[in-house]
Amino acid sequence: MLIRDVGLQLYSLHELTDVDFRGTVEKVARMGYRGVEFAGYGGLKPDEMARFLKDNGLEAYGSHIGGLPKTDAEWDVEIEMNLAVGNKYLVCPWQDMATHDDAMRFAEVMTKAAGRLRPHGLRIGYHNHAFEFAVDKGEILLDTLLRNVPEDVFVEFDVFWVAYAGFDPLRWIRKYAGRQPLMHIKELAADRKANVEIGAGIMDFESIIGLGREIGTRHFIIEQEEYTLPPLESCRVSLENLLRL
Repeated sequence: MLIRDVGLQLYSLHELTDVDFRGTVEKVARMGYRGVEFAGYGGLKPDEMARFLKDNGLEAYGSHIGGLPKTDAEWDVEIEMNLAVGNKYLVCPWQDMATHDDAMRFAEVMTKAAGRLRPHGLRIGYHNHAFEFAVDKGEILLDTLLRNVPEDVFVEFDVFWVAYAGFDPLRWIRKYAGRQPLMHIKELAADRKANVEIGAGIMDFESIIGLGREIGTRHFIIEQEEYTLPPLESCRVSLENLLRL
């Protein structure tokens, strides 16, 4: 077995967690997932969430926090929750950027966020899609961003989107070795246009996970954004196929 401890990005089941957060996450735990990455907290308070995770044998692997907080009060909410559940990795999952100047402006925002979190032992990171691989002023926008933030600002490579953009995930994992505590494991269909369940596509997860472990990735997290099966079944099949590697 290549990997034992696998997390699930709960956005994969957002239509279900929006209706029944606790019940859905309990099903995730029963499937065999060892951790979750948040995309919202289901209305639970920090002490409730910590107890809920413990009761279900789950760890907090990360938290996607949407638009970055703009006030100290908003940051305090995130800090309190993530300290309570033992998660040190907060992730900005999306930021529009089309130009070099966009990336530079966002680098300033991420630098300030890192400074806000650092005293608490927490880190901020960025989750890529495909558009950050556009080139402006002779440089890929993702490089512009990561070159202009402190080293403790990490990147959560979504390997599906790296490949979808036409790039080699292994090259990018090597390029930013040491700055990838989290990685999204997501399958690319043979037509290179869709996200399918793990095992039904073309991604070389043995090499990707092997290299990730080599360069220090702590948590490998499945995310499903498209499905050929009902969402819960899709997440179960992806986990089972990944664990067979």
